[in-house]
Order: sequence, then C-alpha cells, then structure tokens
Amino acid sequence: MTDLTRRRMLGVAAAGAVTSLSTSAEAAAPPAPTALPNEDDLRSFVALSSVLTGIAALKLAPTVDPIQVKNQYFDAAKADPAFPTLLQMVRSDPDPKNPVAAAIKVMSDPKLKYLGRSIILAWYLGAWYDPNKLATYNEPGDHPFPLDPVKVISGTAYTQGWTWRVAQAHPMGYSELRYGYWADDPLKLDVYIS
Repeated sequence: MTDLTRRRMLGVAAAGAVTSLSTSAEAAAPPAPTALPNEDDLRSFVALSSVLTGIAALKLAPTVDPIQVKNQYFDAAKADPAFPTLLQMVRSDPDPKNPVAAAIKVMSDPKLKYLGRSIILAWYLGAWYDPNKLATYNEPGDHPFPLDPVKVISGTAYTQGWTWRVAQAHPMGYSELRYGYWADDPLKLDVYIS
C-alpha cells in the first residue's frame, strides 16, 4: 500500500500543477459537452474507482452532485482502448455490491492494471496519464520525474482532485474552505474519504 502523507500528496499535486502549466491552451479549455454515459457503466466505474482510490463511492459520486466531475473522469478513461475490457471485468463480477474482487482482477491483469492506475491518478490529480507510459516505469532504467500527464482533464477536475482533500489543502487561487482554516488542527482523514 502506498504511504499517503500530506507532504507526499502536496508534492505530487505541485508537480501536477507545474506540468499543467506547460500543457496547451486546448487542454485548459473546458471539455466539450458529451453525451451522458450509460448509468450502469458509470455506476460500475464509480464502484471500481471507489475500491481503487480508497474513497467511498458516495463521496466520489454524491446523490446531489451539481459538479458531475465523475462524468469527465469516465470520459477520459473511456478513451483508452482497454476500457471496454475493464468494464466487462467489473460487470462480470458475481457480487456487484462488492467490487473488491473486480478491482483485484483489474489490478492483477498486466493489460489493465496501468489503466487502473491512470484512473486512480485522475481522481486524485484531475489529470490523465497514459497507461502505456505508466507501464514503462516498471521497466529497468532511469525515468524522468515527474511523469507528465497527457492532459489536465479540465479545470474543474483539477480543483476537485482528491489530493487536495486528502492533504486538507486547496489549489492555488481556489478554495472551498473558510478563511483561517489553517489555524485549526486538521480533521481525521476518515471525514474526507469514508
């Protein structure tokens, strides 16, 4: 299991911010409206994402959700050629109320595990990383750090990235927190992800 510390999450978020500055203006533009995803596919995607990220499904996709950022993450993942196989694996799970088994199968499959990792990074950082490029990091040799994302999914995806909630921080220039919040002791992580 990855050691998620506040410092590590802020470091990754800062690297993502620097990288996002170098992306094209096209990536910074709001995503073009797309057709709403199939509800069953979206539900399966959120259930799998919940297990992969360790964040409750109702936190990823709340009942009242005016932002609907889950649709943007779904669209980014759907563009990968392996996505139909990933969804089929989740749908074929005998217990759809417990997607842990499907997540284990996905992360054990050499062709799907990097797509799973890209989905995790999308939820936390609001950026899409090429699964094939992620796979090269398991090969021997020196690799550049930080790994540049293919794109920042959207401005909304970036500001809604879970790295900010886990680190109990906010992106530069955007905050949903009240003035002076930094003077209080941080809340337990469970408040944010469970």
